[in-house]
Amino acid sequence: MKALEDIKHIHFVGIGGIGVSAMAKLARHHGITVTGSDLAESVITKDLAEGYGISVYIGTNANLVDESVDLLVYSPAVPESNIERVEARNRGIRELSYPEILGEISKEKTTIAISGTNGKTTTTSMVTELFKHLGLDPMAIVGEYLQKYDSNFIAGQSEYLITEACEYRGSFLNIYPDILVITNITEDHLDYFKDLAHIQEIFSKLLENLKGVKTLICNTSLPNLQPVIEHAKELGITVVPYEPYLEQGIELSVPGQHNLENAAAALAVIASVGESTDQAKTYLAHEFQGAKRRMEYVGLTEGGAHLFDDYAHNPEGLERLIGGLRSFYADKKIVLMFEPHLYSRTRDFKETFGKELSKADIVYLFPTYRAREPENPDEDFLLKDYIDENQVELHTVDDTETFLKGFSTAGYGHDTVVVTVGAGPIWKVGLKLKKS
Repeated sequence: MKALEDIKHIHFVGIGGIGVSAMAKLARHHGITVTGSDLAESVITKDLAEGYGISVYIGTNANLVDESVDLLVYSPAVPESNIERVEARNRGIRELSYPEILGEISKEKTTIAISGTNGKTTTTSMVTELFKHLGLDPMAIVGEYLQKYDSNFIAGQSEYLITEACEYRGSFLNIYPDILVITNITEDHLDYFKDLAHIQEIFSKLLENLKGVKTLICNTSLPNLQPVIEHAKELGITVVPYEPYLEQGIELSVPGQHNLENAAAALAVIASVGESTDQAKTYLAHEFQGAKRRMEYVGLTEGGAHLFDDYAHNPEGLERLIGGLRSFYADKKIVLMFEPHLYSRTRDFKETFGKELSKADIVYLFPTYRAREPENPDEDFLLKDYIDENQVELHTVDDTETFLKGFSTAGYGHDTVVVTVGAGPIWKVGLKLKKS
């Protein structure tokens, strides 16, 4: 792999991130010495240390960047002022962001990039599992751990690279796909994008990176995709609609119309590389496991309620999640434990968040997970004023331990589905609710 030629030691800053950790595993797989640092210990940093023998420093330390380092790779969340990055520059060591090194690798491979506001990880999981099942031996970088392989990185030996392509801050503009999937486009990340037109513009710009077979796969009936599809046609890109696969009928073991859409996109990818979709359909119906935190079955609560975890963190994700639960578990009560992700996103979409959460039966609202934003306790429960308590039973959770004690006596049983929901650490609450 030319992108990694002559490199003996890569130091990763922000190695606990889902994409950066996958890249660290890729480098390790190619025999490169890998070290890294992250501000917090996590399941991912433990996996890197225990499963891959990677030395991970918790915190920051300029001494980690010594004369043995050939390349420093950093998460886009790591600022230029980070002392390890400063040390690399002082020593004349080359720096690349995670999107930049992924882009360099994508130039060398037949790259299938999965983009879109919602559904990226599930669709990437489907394409990866199908390629593996069909013997296509792909390399894959997924935005969450695959349940089947317990990893976010698959070390395939073929020409194929399957990767998620995230639009935030235009990071996917570093990637050079041969086949590009766009699951959908909706307003999100408005802390960076000005409006929907700005988001459409960045997706259109990504089309200019297409190489090889230059194929775009999408639902051509979606209104928000029309400007992008028009630009694709202007560029001479082959546009493949995935709607025919929906019309043919798809069976899945996971709930939700959105997952049928994801599956249709995955089947279109299979057809685009010249494989039969018959085996793929059978696999999706009976064997697909998917990624963790995407309607992941956690177990039963002490009372016998079915317990799931899901990453939904914007209104469209909530709409799809609750709609899927209603169709799959029509006779059961839906209890959501929702942790909003980012004050800015919660503020921008407060009305639609409230509307979607009001479709559950019971909502436990946790404080907003601020992630990269400054703490703002006044907005921790902003959504409380936008959830219709005439439609849904609403509880706010100030203290998790008090909540856990109360939940155990709430009497939720076999007639109930409980879901922890959000992009932050809310999943840890679900583990504490699981029957031991």
